[in-house]
Amino acid sequence: MNQQVRKLSLALKDIARDLAFLGSPRYPLRELSLLFPQHRSFIAGLKDDGVPFRLSAPEKERAIERFEATLSAADMTPEQKLLFSARIEDYRIVLKMMESFGTSVFYDQCRRLYGTSLNSPTDHALQSFVQQIPKICPRDLSLRRLKGAEALAYLHQRLSETFNPADFEVRASSSLLADSSAGRRVLKLNPHKEFTTAQLDIFLVHEGWVHLGTSINGALQHQHPWLGTWAPRTTLLQEGLAVTTELVSGAMTQERWEKIVLRHSATSMAERGSSVREVHQFLLHQGVEDLDAFKLALRIFRGVPLDGGMAFTKELLYLQGLVDLVGRLNRERPELRSFFVGKVSFEEHQLLQRHPEQFDARVSYFPQALEAPLARERLRSLTELTYQAPSHELRSA
Repeated sequence: MNQQVRKLSLALKDIARDLAFLGSPRYPLRELSLLFPQHRSFIAGLKDDGVPFRLSAPEKERAIERFEATLSAADMTPEQKLLFSARIEDYRIVLKMMESFGTSVFYDQCRRLYGTSLNSPTDHALQSFVQQIPKICPRDLSLRRLKGAEALAYLHQRLSETFNPADFEVRASSSLLADSSAGRRVLKLNPHKEFTTAQLDIFLVHEGWVHLGTSINGALQHQHPWLGTWAPRTTLLQEGLAVTTELVSGAMTQERWEKIVLRHSATSMAERGSSVREVHQFLLHQGVEDLDAFKLALRIFRGVPLDGGMAFTKELLYLQGLVDLVGRLNRERPELRSFFVGKVSFEEHQLLQRHPEQFDARVSYFPQALEAPLARERLRSLTELTYQAPSHELRSA
C-alpha cells in the first residue's frame, strides 16, 4: 500500500506542477494603462491576458483521467482514496479557471474553491472578533529599516534559527504583487522596497515559518509526498495558520491587522459591484499608499473582469482561515504543531489526526518560539475571543 500511496503522490505532484497560475497572472494591460496611467511603468512588467498559459489542457485532462483510473484500482483505504479524489477535483477546477481567465466562468469556479462573501449579511460576531484583535497587537515602533541585500540577509539569518540552511533559499524578486511570497523552498522579497524589522518579522513568520515551513515538512514525508504538494483546498488552513502564527508569535502589528481587514473588505466590495478603480480609491481613502493600493486591487481582480461584481475570492481566506482555525483550536484542542505537518486542508488534518497508523506523518521543523510560555498565553487569549462566537457563524460573514 505504501508504494501505491507514494506513486500516486508523485503523479499528483506532476499534475499540479503547471497549475500554479497565481504567481504570474495575466491582466488586460491596455485597459489598466488607461485606468491607471500613473502606474504604467509597473503595468509594463505584468503579463498580458492575451498571452496563453504554458500548458496543454487536453493533455492535462488525460493525465487526470489516468490518475483517476489508477486510483480506482489501487489497494488503499477509503480515507486515502477520498483524499486523493478531492485533490484531483481541485486541479480539474483550476484547469477550467486557467482556460476561462478574465471571464465570469473563472469567478464561478473561484467561488467553488474559495467561497464568497455574498452568502450572508454582515455578522455582528465577526465584527466583534475583528474589533478585539487590535487589543492584543502592538504598533510598529521599530526604528531600524532594511532594504535589498540587508533585508534578504536578515530573513536568511532568522530563518536559519528554525530551518537547516540547506533546505531553503531567500531570493530577491521585483515582480511580486505582494512584498514577499514563499514557494516550495524559496522565500522571495521585493528588493526595491524598504522594510522595518517588524515588517520583516511578519514575512519571517507568515511566509517563512508557515508557507515555507509546511512545504519543507511536507517534502520530508517519504511515504506521503502529497503532503508537500499544493492544492487549493489547503489554502484556507494555510492562510489561517499563517495569520494565527503571526498573532501567537507576537509579530502581528496593528498596522498589519488593519491591512488584513482591508483586504477582506475590499474583496467583498468587488463582489458586491465595485470596479477596480473604486476599490483602489477605497484603499487610498483608508491611508494605503498609491502603488500598494494598486497592487492589492490587482490581487483582488486576478482572473476576473475589472468592472465589478466579481473578485478573486482567495483574498477572503486570511480572515476566514483565522476564524476557522481558532475555532477548531478552541473546540477540539489539537496541538498547533500538528498543523505544520505539510500542505493540508482542515479535513485532511482531521484524517491525519484520526488515522495516525495510516499516515505516520511527522513534523520535522517547528519554530521553538511558538512553544514559549508567552506564545502559549497569546494562543489561549486568542481562542477565548471566539468562545462566544461559533466558527461557522464567523466564517459565513
